[in-house]
Amino acid sequence: MRKLRTLAAALVLALPLCAHAQGQSASPSFHASAKETKKFTIVKIDAPGRVVTIKNASGDTLSIPCGDEVKNFAQLKVNDIVTTTYTESVTIHVEGGGEAGASSETMTSRAKPGEKPSGSIIMRETAKATIKAIDKTKGTVTLQPMNESAFTVTAEDKANLDRVQVGNVVVVTYTIGHALAVTTPAAKKAPAKTKG
Repeated sequence: MRKLRTLAAALVLALPLCAHAQGQSASPSFHASAKETKKFTIVKIDAPGRVVTIKNASGDTLSIPCGDEVKNFAQLKVNDIVTTTYTESVTIHVEGGGEAGASSETMTSRAKPGEKPSGSIIMRETAKATIKAIDKTKGTVTLQPMNESAFTVTAEDKANLDRVQVGNVVVVTYTIGHALAVTTPAAKKAPAKTKG
C-alpha cells in the first residue's frame, strides 16, 4: 500500500490543477496515463528449441524462449511483425463516503487456436483511504488506509480543502496493461509496368 501513500499525496498536491478545470464545486480528481508501443520483426525461428529472434528498427536483436504457453507457436513466420504495447494509468477521485479498503484484479486474453499469437494482461489495483482530519490552517489532510497507519499530506492550495470533508474517501486506481500481437506484413506491390 505504499503506492497509496504516494498517489494520495499526488492527489492533494494536484488539487489546484483539477479543481480549476472542473469548477469550484467539483470534488477533486486526477488522471494520468502513458502508453508505449514498439514494433519488432521476426528474423529467425528455432522451432525445435522454441526460440524466436526479433529485431528492432535500430537493428538490435533479442532471442526469446517461447514456452508451452505460446499455444500458436507454429503460426509464427520469419518477417512477421511483433507489436508490443505497454499502458499505465492512475486515477484518483474523492467519494462522498465509504470504508477504507483495497482490491486487485487481473484480466488476460490470448489468441484462439490457429491464429497468430497474441495476448494481453491487465492488472488493476484499487485502494481507498478515508479522510480522518482536515487542518485548514496548516493546509493538511490526514488519510487512513485499511490496515495501515494514518498519514498526513499537505495541500499546495489550502482553498482546495473546502472541496473535501472528513469522512470522504480518496479512491486510487492504478492500472498496468501489457499486450502483444503478431501480424503478417502486407505484401509489397510490384511496380506497374509502363508501355514504351
